[in-house]
Amino acid sequence: MIQIDYREVNGIPYAEVVDASFKDKVIPIVVFYHGWTGSKDRVVTIGVELAKRGMRAILPDQLLHGDRGVRLIGGEIWEIVANNIKELPIIKEEMRQRGLLDEAKFGVSGLSMGGISTYALFNQYPDIIAAASLMGNADPARFAKWTISSVWMTGVTKEQCDALEAEIEKNKAFLDAMALAKHPERINGRPLFLWHGTTDDKVPYELNKEFYETIKDEPYAKNVEWHETPGQGHIVPHQVFEDVADFFQRVFQ
Repeated sequence: MIQIDYREVNGIPYAEVVDASFKDKVIPIVVFYHGWTGSKDRVVTIGVELAKRGMRAILPDQLLHGDRGVRLIGGEIWEIVANNIKELPIIKEEMRQRGLLDEAKFGVSGLSMGGISTYALFNQYPDIIAAASLMGNADPARFAKWTISSVWMTGVTKEQCDALEAEIEKNKAFLDAMALAKHPERINGRPLFLWHGTTDDKVPYELNKEFYETIKDEPYAKNVEWHETPGQGHIVPHQVFEDVADFFQRVFQ
């Protein structure tokens, strides 16, 4: 039976999804990050798929979301991604202290904002064994500039867009520090599953596919795999969750 436990560590609420028969055993762990305005409860589906395959899914509420929620203004995404970088070691240490961590079977994944976070985490932490980014982006500064002419800016004045562009330039060094696209060699042969829908209007398919095409023939990217769904917008089909769970099961077997 699959069970869901709600826990908290250092002010980080998370849901833990695991087969009850493996609850206290050392099994592969995947930390999965939800998207913008989402929550841990919104991604239980992928947690169940991981648990069905013998893994422990850890689903944190990100800063300003879920049980940590306040009213989002709209520009907090990079603060949240940076905070995920800061908090992942706390989550990992929690697993270690509970006697559940196998260092060789620890992965991260996420969708949309969580997919962007996955790229940033993979860039930052070489001890992440494998990762899966769903409709993410590996270049925060470039993505941020793209948003200025996207559906995210519907109803925003030209003056506001100009101010946003200036803010992006001001914070470019901060954004580039998170960018796997700036240091793709840090993939270092680790398994990386990438998925995007081809008609996504929230996080651009084209930029993500371009990143993959740039790295795919490099030795460090030998275990990077690209998946896409023609005609799919900014929603992850259930089949992709199953594919991600299969990916981690294969890597951690």
